[in-house]
Order: sequence, then structure tokens, then C-alpha cells
Amino acid sequence: MKKTTSIQRITIVMLISYVFWEIGIWIWSRNIPPSDPLIRVDLIFIYPFLLFLIIVSVYQYFKTNTLKK
Repeated sequence: MKKTTSIQRITIVMLISYVFWEIGIWIWSRNIPPSDPLIRVDLIFIYPFLLFLIIVSVYQYFKTNTLKK
């Protein structure tokens, strides 16, 4: 069994948290009046952070698998 690193575990937790965040935003956006604009500034911070974590996790995954062979 492959051992996961702490960054990989954090990435999994952050991706699950992001799903719950999006569900919360979806519910919230349905409850605001249609005339109010919905500006998602949070995505400017969330997407790059998640992308960085995913890239580091994938790199660590391949690095640990190639070193053991």
C-alpha cells in the first residue's frame, strides 16, 4: 500500500471542503434577489491554491512511485 504524504492528505481535505463550499454558495445564490449581482471573487483565491496543491500532490505521487522501483 502506498503511503500518502501530508500535502496529499491536505489536498484531499481541501477538495472535499471546496465541494461543500460550492454547495453552500449555490444555496446562497438561489436565495438572493435576481437583481443582485453575484461576483465570485473567492474563486480568484481558491482556484490557484487548489491548483498548486494538486500539482504538488501529483508531483509527490510520481516522485515516490519512481523512487521505490
